[in-house]
Amino acid sequence: MKRLQKKVAVITGAGSGIGKETALLFLEHGAKVVLADINKDSLEETFEIIKQKKLDADACISITDVSSEDNIEEMINLAVDRFGTLDIMFNNAGIGGAVGPITHINADEWDKSFQILLKSVFLGSKYAARVMKKNVSGGSIINTASIAGIGGGSGPLAYSAAKAGVINFCKNAAIELGEYKIRVNAISPGTINTPLLATAIEDSKLDQPIKDFGMPIDIAYTALFLASDESRFITGINICVDGGLTLDQSGLMKDAEEHYAKMGIERVVGMNMGSTGIESVIKNLGEDD
Repeated sequence: MKRLQKKVAVITGAGSGIGKETALLFLEHGAKVVLADINKDSLEETFEIIKQKKLDADACISITDVSSEDNIEEMINLAVDRFGTLDIMFNNAGIGGAVGPITHINADEWDKSFQILLKSVFLGSKYAARVMKKNVSGGSIINTASIAGIGGGSGPLAYSAAKAGVINFCKNAAIELGEYKIRVNAISPGTINTPLLATAIEDSKLDQPIKDFGMPIDIAYTALFLASDESRFITGINICVDGGLTLDQSGLMKDAEEHYAKMGIERVVGMNMGSTGIESVIKNLGEDD
């Protein structure tokens, strides 16, 4: 049974990883989907797969900088103009963000991290909710958070702080939008084998109950549940999809440090742009810095 029949979805970060798998899954379950990403090349590659599956009549792409309010508004308008409404907003796009000791993180890179990781969730929700308020059945807003946002030691400082903001945003937005039957929930991935994770970690040595990387499809199926009417009475929650990693989060940053050490970078500082297609700048913090 197609679980998203007659529903319209917008997915950011849809060019690769979690966004890509979610877009394909949503289309297979009957949704009409706007795929948004800043990386034109990866977005077009994903759309070629959609064409091969003969699902392209129900999909379109939007080259979108999720930190730009104008871009977000245009993206939502595209969904309404093309498909008539909006039922599902998946704010998924992200980057690794600013890395380094608190004494050396660049303030502009800190701000850019929050623009892409947290401001984008606000903007996507803002413009999605304007449309969803008009729907009799409301809608579902899904935000990609992270286990890094619920404890220490699971991610860089800027990334972790921004993802904590995403989780709290969901709780408060769920209260505000509940009267319109708009549900707002978060998904917190653990070690998911995505292009973004590959920029920070090579091989998991984490002591977690399920001793394996998660896959993008694991997050996509969670998003499918939250997007469908099966979750109609669920709002304001954060679902951890992490193989039990949040039972002991102490190892993730150590693995990341080992990954960079193999590259000759002993003390990391810079900006990880993930799979955006924009070059990351990661360097070794000098002894005199």
